[in-house]
Amino acid sequence: MKSTGIVHVAVAFLVAVVIAVAWGSVVQTQYNLAALATIGADIGPVRMNATLRDLFSGFFPTYGGYIVLPALLVAFGIAEFLSRRYLPGWRLALFGLAGFISIFLAIPLVNKLSPVALLVGATRDWGCTFWMSVAGIVSGLVFAWMTRIAARQHRQPAITPQVVPAE
Repeated sequence: MKSTGIVHVAVAFLVAVVIAVAWGSVVQTQYNLAALATIGADIGPVRMNATLRDLFSGFFPTYGGYIVLPALLVAFGIAEFLSRRYLPGWRLALFGLAGFISIFLAIPLVNKLSPVALLVGATRDWGCTFWMSVAGIVSGLVFAWMTRIAARQHRQPAITPQVVPAE
């Protein structure tokens, strides 16, 4: 793969990570606000500000750096290996599934290993973990789509010259 190919794959990966982190950030914010609303807090006036604050500051780099980036890095590597070696026709599905499974497993793993009680508090509810993991499907599909040309070029056999017999 040429250096431009590596840059293209890196950009596709960063786009996939940003999608998953942004989606997860919005989901966890809404779950936390909904929990506050159930105990009587007036959430209406702060919903947008809280969402934007989580999206553009505190939660985004923590969730992205500790959970999403490493999870997708491993998952997409495995999906690429499987799609090249065993299931070339299933590339999109493999990346979507790998993205979902990786985030779904990484959230409770990091929560368990985290020195604080929970790194992602909203994931006490498995519904939140599920919806945060759905972002992995979307990011996996986006990554597979953005890197489809490079994957196709890698699978194509080298062109060998045809020898035509002389008459």
